[in-house]
Amino acid sequence: MRLGATFFVRNDFPWLGHYFGSQKFASTLSPGIGGIVSWGGRVPAKTAAAIARFRRLPHWHLEDGFLRSVGLGKAGTIPLSIVIDDLGLPVDANTSSRLERLIEGAGEAGELGRAIREQIVLNRLSKYNHLPHRPPQVERTGKRRILLVDQVVGDVSVGRALGSQASFERMLADGLKSGAQCLIRTHPDVMAGLRKGYLTNDAAAKGGAVLIDDAVSVASILEVVDEVWTVSSQFGFDALLRGIPVRCYAAPFYAGWGVTQDHFGVYTKAALAGRRTKLRSVDQIAAAAFSLYPTYRDPADWREIAVFRAIELIVAQQRAAA
Repeated sequence: MRLGATFFVRNDFPWLGHYFGSQKFASTLSPGIGGIVSWGGRVPAKTAAAIARFRRLPHWHLEDGFLRSVGLGKAGTIPLSIVIDDLGLPVDANTSSRLERLIEGAGEAGELGRAIREQIVLNRLSKYNHLPHRPPQVERTGKRRILLVDQVVGDVSVGRALGSQASFERMLADGLKSGAQCLIRTHPDVMAGLRKGYLTNDAAAKGGAVLIDDAVSVASILEVVDEVWTVSSQFGFDALLRGIPVRCYAAPFYAGWGVTQDHFGVYTKAALAGRRTKLRSVDQIAAAAFSLYPTYRDPADWREIAVFRAIELIVAQQRAAA
């Protein structure tokens, strides 16, 4: 099928056609296309969705997979995985995505998820895997440690997960009055002054929390905390994989299944009414998120691979760079 995409997708993701039979995408307005693809949830994606509706064409939402690569996408690193969703973005709690439906139906996939989880934890992996493994420089106290995960203002995953500035304010307030040692993981772009974080300035003004700006891996930070509180970051899912209790102040894809402590507002509860009704284990969610949902390809020859081969490639790249 010949597919259309916006100029943003055609220009910024030159490798993307390899996931669709090595084709070259046409314009969304081209005649003869059989469907339209979009990336993420910003203006170009909304434009693509509107054109698809107007032309009565199928529309597929694309995003990075949850186990992406060693380096960052903004640094030009080609991903090992993407997700292709005909229903919605995986971060969007307003509607049922294909991922949500796969989690609903993942009752028999626990063993697969356990094997994936064990390999990810053993190799200390996350979505991106370019940062070194070393303990963050944080003073140890006798209190339990809660990690509050900051996110960049404007992050699509916050609003789509039904979170807001108020969600971060409530999370910080709850943390500060909990009696625990509160650590805030700041985003690298925030520390560099390139973006604004939801938590960083507010926490600095109120005091009582420790900012972690060490350029260390997700695994390194999770090894020194007792709980993780988040609005919608994948950091929470990384924590679940490692058996760390997680509290959510919005509805990321892994919340609402009984494995997180959910502090949903009234609107979020209403939006999820009748959905995510089954109890799911971390392993069942892992099977859906890492195996059933994404497509993996080896950028060396673009052949399709399994998640376990993707893990091997990431580990090999890390060792080669060490």
